[in-house]
Amino acid sequence: MEGKKRNSFMKMGTDSFSNLLGEIRESSKVTFTASFLIVIAVLHIFTFVAMPAYLGRTEPIHGYVHERFASVARLFQKNFMDGFERDGANFAVFHRNKAVVNIWAGYSDSRLGKRWTSQTRSVLFSATKPLSGLCIALLVDRGHLNYDDRVSKYWPEFGQNGKENTTVRQVLGHEAGLPYIEEVIDFEDAEGNATGVLRKLAAAKPLWKPGTGTGYHPVTYGWLVDGIVRGADPYGRSLQRFFNEEIAEKFNLDISIGSDSEDTHRIAHLTHPGILEIVRDIIIDPRLIIMYLMSSLQPSEAIIHQVFKNPKFIDFNQEIFPFNNPRVQTLSIGSATGIANAYDFAKLFALTIDGQIISSHTIDEISRPSVESWHIEKTVIYPLMKGHGFFYDYHPEQSGSTTRYTFGHPGYGCQALHVDPLNELVIVYLANGLKSATSYLCLPYQRLIAETYRALR
Repeated sequence: MEGKKRNSFMKMGTDSFSNLLGEIRESSKVTFTASFLIVIAVLHIFTFVAMPAYLGRTEPIHGYVHERFASVARLFQKNFMDGFERDGANFAVFHRNKAVVNIWAGYSDSRLGKRWTSQTRSVLFSATKPLSGLCIALLVDRGHLNYDDRVSKYWPEFGQNGKENTTVRQVLGHEAGLPYIEEVIDFEDAEGNATGVLRKLAAAKPLWKPGTGTGYHPVTYGWLVDGIVRGADPYGRSLQRFFNEEIAEKFNLDISIGSDSEDTHRIAHLTHPGILEIVRDIIIDPRLIIMYLMSSLQPSEAIIHQVFKNPKFIDFNQEIFPFNNPRVQTLSIGSATGIANAYDFAKLFALTIDGQIISSHTIDEISRPSVESWHIEKTVIYPLMKGHGFFYDYHPEQSGSTTRYTFGHPGYGCQALHVDPLNELVIVYLANGLKSATSYLCLPYQRLIAETYRALR
C-alpha cells in the first residue's frame, strides 16, 4: 500500500515538473514572440516614421511630365518626403524617342543653398562606361573596328606581357585581366592627353589570361577604351574628343567625358550618406549586409580592395571626396568622369535605339551580353551579365522563346541608365546625395523604375 502511495506521489511530482517545464516553454515562446514583435515595431518606426520626420521635406518639382506619367512625378516627390533624397535629384524618361518625364528638385549644393536647375550637371561615375561603349559601337558601325579584333591591331604597344591576343570584346566585357595595375598611376599620368596612363597600361601584365575570366574594371576600363579609340579612329582622336565631336556636338547634347574647366561650376556637389541612412537602408533591404560582407570579408590583397588604391588620386576614402575636386572633374576617364544631366543622357540612348546614331544591326549586337553564363566574378564575386560597355538584365516582360534583355549601367551612389529596346524606353536617374547602394539595392531609383513600367501598361 505504501509502495503504491509512493509511486503515486512520484508520478504527481513528475507530472507537476513536466507541467512546469511546459509552462516555462510556453512562456518563453510568448516572451520571444513579444520581443521579436517589439523589435520589428521599433525598426519599422525608426525607418518609416522617425527617418522621414528627420530627413524628409517637401520639395517643389520642376520640369515636364506627360500626364500619363504623372504618378512617376508624385513618387519622385515622395522620395524627398520620405527622406531618401538628401540633396537633389534629376529623373528623365524617353518613350518612343519622346521625352515623357524630365524633372528635378532639391539642391545642387546644399552648403550654399544652391538649387538644382535645368542647367545642373552631375557626375555619372561608372554610368560613364556606356558613353565609351557607344563610341566603340559607332566605330564598329562605320567599319573602322570589329569587336573580335585584337586590341594590338589598333594599339600596337598593348600587345605585350600576355596581352597579345586580347580582343576588343574582352576589354568591353571586363575580361582583359587589368582591373588594376601594379605600376602607380599618378595624377600627372591622367591629366591632359593621358599618354602616361596609356603607356603604363600598355606595359602592364594582366592578372589573369585575357578571356579566361571576367572581373569588373571600375577605372582602367575607360583608359583601355581610350587607347583603342585613338588607334581605330581615322583621325586619331582621343575618346573624349571623339565623343564630343561625333556624338555630343552633332546631337546637341550637354554631355561630356570630363568637364571643361570653365564649366565645373555647374556640377552638383556630392555628399555621402550618414550612418543613420545606412542603417535605415539595411533595415529596408537586408541584402545590403551581404553586399558589405562580400567586400569586407575578402583579404586585403583581393582585387576588390586593390582597384581603389591605384590610382590614388580618386581613392574614395580621402577626407575630401575626389569627385568634388574640379581638377578630377576635368580628367578624361571614360569609366568615371562622365558629366551630364538626366534629360540629355536619356536622349542620347533614345536616339541610339531609334537608329539615329548606329544601325539596327549594331543595336542588335549591343543589346545582348557577351558574358552571360554563371561565373564567379573576379572583382565583385557576384556574377554580372556584361559586354559592349554595358551591364544587362533579363527583360521584366519576357515572352516566347527568345531571350530579351534590358541594358545600361549603374554608377556609384545610385546613378543609373536603363535601356529597354523592346518598349523603346530609356530611363535615367541622377542624384548628388549619394546613396548607400546602387542598382537593385537603391530603393528611390527602383521605386521610380517600377512606377514608370506601371505607367506604361
